[in-house]
Amino acid sequence: MKRLMSVITTLAVLAAFAAAVPARASTEGFAGEVLRLVNIERAASGLSPLAAGDSALSGAAQKRAEEIPLRFEHLRPDGRGYDTVLDEYNVQYTRANEVLARGFTAPEEVVRSWMESDSHRAAILDKDFTRASAGIFESGGKLHWALLFITPDSGGGIADIFVGVWNFIVGIWNIFAVVGNILTRLLGGG
Repeated sequence: MKRLMSVITTLAVLAAFAAAVPARASTEGFAGEVLRLVNIERAASGLSPLAAGDSALSGAAQKRAEEIPLRFEHLRPDGRGYDTVLDEYNVQYTRANEVLARGFTAPEEVVRSWMESDSHRAAILDKDFTRASAGIFESGGKLHWALLFITPDSGGGIADIFVGVWNFIVGIWNIFAVVGNILTRLLGGG
């Protein structure tokens, strides 16, 4: 019975302590809120909204957020370009960009900061980007933010097929032109 009372007392003390310590705001939902706020900015500029990235793009964005405490720049901790994370996560893209931040405590703060920076604003308002994912990581009492943008690789759609056929035809035409020039010179016509 004494042991049971001791356990109950210990639990009561821990509960009182937990209630007295202010809880840090959870970052759950921050990534979605960043994308929502970015899309509000895009709409205000007459641009289409960015679609949320798939699990691969989200994983890449989270990885970049986790790398910020190690190296806060558009290079990875090992010195490679930021876009190599997209290859590691098998993200298929034709164009990419990222914006980074650290120390902000809420999505509204970080998006406002990005919009006040010419280079970050340009990335957010780039009409060619159609997908984005945010990553948020807490380290050393600070939040680290990464937002990756991509233009997905079309994966061989009809336009790519047309361009491929056109390039083949032009290549064949050039071969005939070269052969024609050689024959003309051999036969003494030029």
